[in-house]
Amino acid sequence: MSQTLAEKIFARTSGRATVAAGEVVWATADIVTAPEVSFPAYIRRLRGIGIDKLAMPERVVVAIDHEVPVHSAAGAERNIQTRKMAAELGVAHCLDGQGITHPLVVERGLIRPGMFVAAADSHTAIIGGTGAIGIPFGFETSLILATGKTWIRVPHTIKVTLKGTPHPGVTARDIALATMSGIPPAQASYRILEFHGPALARLSVWERMTLCGLCIDIGAKSAVVPADQACADFLKSAGASDAEPITSDPDASFEREIVVDLDTLEPQVSVPPSPIHIRGVSEIAGLPIQHAYIGSCASGTMQDLTDAADMLRGRQVNDGVQLLVIPSTRKVFMQAMAEGLLNRLAESGAQISPPTCGPCFGGIAQLAAGERRISTSTRNDPGRMGSAQAEIYLASAKTVAASAIRGSIADPREFV
Repeated sequence: MSQTLAEKIFARTSGRATVAAGEVVWATADIVTAPEVSFPAYIRRLRGIGIDKLAMPERVVVAIDHEVPVHSAAGAERNIQTRKMAAELGVAHCLDGQGITHPLVVERGLIRPGMFVAAADSHTAIIGGTGAIGIPFGFETSLILATGKTWIRVPHTIKVTLKGTPHPGVTARDIALATMSGIPPAQASYRILEFHGPALARLSVWERMTLCGLCIDIGAKSAVVPADQACADFLKSAGASDAEPITSDPDASFEREIVVDLDTLEPQVSVPPSPIHIRGVSEIAGLPIQHAYIGSCASGTMQDLTDAADMLRGRQVNDGVQLLVIPSTRKVFMQAMAEGLLNRLAESGAQISPPTCGPCFGGIAQLAAGERRISTSTRNDPGRMGSAQAEIYLASAKTVAASAIRGSIADPREFV
């Protein structure tokens, strides 16, 4: 029976030859990830019912990434408990202040195409850029830590075909937002988005991860880009020695297909109060800003830092704007420093912070009432970054950098 990539993954992880969309299966997770803001609560819950060991500690990744550097007494205590519990339970990968979970597990060679990644974080769909499927869970993560398995209804898959070639200044983030605006949440609910089209060959694995990472906000279960040879080679270089390409079968059945026309696509911006309220940048250009932020699990890559530094070359951040730049992992931070990107950004007026979820989590760089920020982060609901009377706009690193220069939301195509 012909299968989509999602069906192949859930067939393998449930010990079946084939599965069909809509079936309920018990799937074994290849990797389970949890951040420090939730891991201690899961473990206390398990210990409260007499469970004092993990089913597969060798597959567990715990990352201290949300409150880094720690900025509260409660956070400091939580981090201590996270380290202690991870050690007591034999967690194989306790990544302490090394970066944000999703890019970090890829960078560390822990992800291969065809994996099922279960994560206690809503934007784990980012993993889909590697040809794996990442699905977020809440307190169900306790069950997965205890048993290694979880039940899942195999999602239907929507095929997203990217047609044409994007103009300079149009990025993977813009393609993701255009995709989101083309699928009503009622149609996206509990679906997998699977991206296709020749344009994917021009996107790096990091850009493919950005493409997949935001679909959760329209109700999709996850998103994935089939892994080609370039993806497999990238993952091998990161340490996943057995990475191989994986795709849907040529005659696989998709629930529906949508087409995104890249030839006519302009940079996109999510406007308050939701990531799914999406406008072309031309509709809101000129709106004044006081803050700009490049970072989060959906950004902060070498590509994003390079894009921003190139745009700022010979220019300065506007006097009325604070531009904060946070690399997504320590490795990216060190590489960007070695290549001079951080110096270039700082010389143009940017402030640089060590890797952390930071502002996206609402932990640092909070906003006052009446302030406005344009950001590469994942969410813009009221109060996400401080005052509920502040406004958050979401866009690509190029759009954020252009806006920081202009002092108002700007079209990056004017600067490239």
